[in-house]
Amino acid sequence: MKQVKLLTLVVIVLLASATMCACSTQSSESAPPSEKKAGTITVRVVATQNFGQELMFDEALEVLPDTSAMMALTEVAEVETAYGGGFVNAINGVRSGYAGSQKAKTDWFFYINGIQSNVGALDYKLHDGDVQHWDFHDWSFRHFIPAIIDGFPSAFRHGFGGKVSPTLIVCQDDMKESAKKLEENLVKLEVNVIGIRSLGELAESEKGNSNLILVGSSNNSLIAELNQNWQRLGFFAYFEDGNLVVIDGSGEVTAEYGAGTGLIQATQNPWNPKGTGACENVVWLVSGTDEAGVENALDALIDHYSEFQYAGALVVVDGQIIKVPR
Repeated sequence: MKQVKLLTLVVIVLLASATMCACSTQSSESAPPSEKKAGTITVRVVATQNFGQELMFDEALEVLPDTSAMMALTEVAEVETAYGGGFVNAINGVRSGYAGSQKAKTDWFFYINGIQSNVGALDYKLHDGDVQHWDFHDWSFRHFIPAIIDGFPSAFRHGFGGKVSPTLIVCQDDMKESAKKLEENLVKLEVNVIGIRSLGELAESEKGNSNLILVGSSNNSLIAELNQNWQRLGFFAYFEDGNLVVIDGSGEVTAEYGAGTGLIQATQNPWNPKGTGACENVVWLVSGTDEAGVENALDALIDHYSEFQYAGALVVVDGQIIKVPR
């Protein structure tokens, strides 16, 4: 059984042939466009532990086009690999559980613009603006977490593999004014927003082929549908009996919140005809236990997104932003 689970993990992060490139490092703040070297692109490489709770480093790089994610990683960190260089065992000494004597179920997983990659780091070619995020965490409960909210708004601005799906905000009729504020903020952040739709206005083609931001409470029909499938979609928080239940990386319930609680979490678009895991578009839930909770989540996304860098998801309760899982 352990071998089966290990092989499953290897498939997720399987890496093929290495490519050579020249890279130059700088601080985590990108250089002004006037200082950018001709013929290069700017990317970020991030490493965290425990679902983004502990930051190891966040580095901005200028690299040549077609640089692999692996090459950029080795430029900023000490990396140990296995399986012919195709599996990351350790970054800066933080080592896979399967590489040590304890055989713990802890490993490195990587995301591009918040989307868990379906190709290995040697095979993924970076594009301008990409945020490459490596997180070291326990996968005993779940090894596939399709998307995280880190790097906002990179999922909507840069997509995956240089391809960016258009973004739609989908909301209840009585929340269109609030959704409009979100749309205005996304436009300022250079996101290609194609509009706001009510549940009844959303076309099936738009539903499967767009990035969706679902704004509404737990009784919103699309949010309720995703909530029913919370385990398959990689969520660490779900609505039950009017409350929000939060679990940790091992699947244990750690908290339960009531009225006024907001939630922001993400997955890859399950309505995509190619299925969850296609790495083409995402669905974000900006939701809550009630309307007040939704407004709290919207406020966090519009005005406080810098406070939840590196997070998998977040809960907003009593004015606090709480990263989950924890």
